[in-house]
Amino acid sequence: MNLLRVFAVLFALLAVSNFLKPFGLGEDTGFVFLGRRLTGTPNLIAGWSFAIFLAGYASCLWHGKAAALPLGVAFAAYVSANLFLFTLRMPPATGGAAVFGIVYTIVALGGAWGAVATMMRSGFADLDPVPGRIVLRSFALMFALMALSNALKPFAYTEDVGFVFLGQRLAGAANTTAAVTFSALLATYAASIWLERKLALQLGLAYAAYVIANLVLWNFRKPEGADAPLLFALPYLVSAIGVSSGAAALLWRHRGRLA
Repeated sequence: MNLLRVFAVLFALLAVSNFLKPFGLGEDTGFVFLGRRLTGTPNLIAGWSFAIFLAGYASCLWHGKAAALPLGVAFAAYVSANLFLFTLRMPPATGGAAVFGIVYTIVALGGAWGAVATMMRSGFADLDPVPGRIVLRSFALMFALMALSNALKPFAYTEDVGFVFLGQRLAGAANTTAAVTFSALLATYAASIWLERKLALQLGLAYAAYVIANLVLWNFRKPEGADAPLLFALPYLVSAIGVSSGAAALLWRHRGRLA
């Protein structure tokens, strides 16, 4: 069995683990999504969504399909962001818990990025000769992740979770309506990028402009005490603008082949 198939088995086992999380095997076994441990319905949605994703990723790795590389890049980026946010949002660990956290972080990052590195060395980037497709599909998966995040916002599983629309954090029916609407739009955007449809460029330009406007307006309209530490705010700004504007720029560059 080659190394990629070893990774495939590991990700398949992780898929099973995520599938089991909604069954509440322990208080600390809920799915951790973007740095927060979920419970109830959000735990079910996120856990099973990632179980399906990882099962597909494992299958692509096992069979050596080109789609495995963008799946791997997106998953590794998510793991990095998730660990960073979890570290910021949890109290500092001590003793054995601190050692476990360090070991877990090394294993998680090593496994996620190690699979990507192995695919690169194995020539997966050459399996799809279409320029920019691997990066575009990685972007598509990130927007699918954002769609999932928005789909969970109506559950308001913490006090600071609510859809931010034009600089204002929503609650109640307004939060549900906006979150579900943007979740559907982002899911459509992700699918359009993956399938290389002209709709992707239109949605991409509009979404990139919206993200910048939303960030600027939030700076003026955010509630008192909502200031985030620089260690969190700066990476968030760079990633939010970089992903939305980067995807739009890449779509514009390859607009000639969009069907």
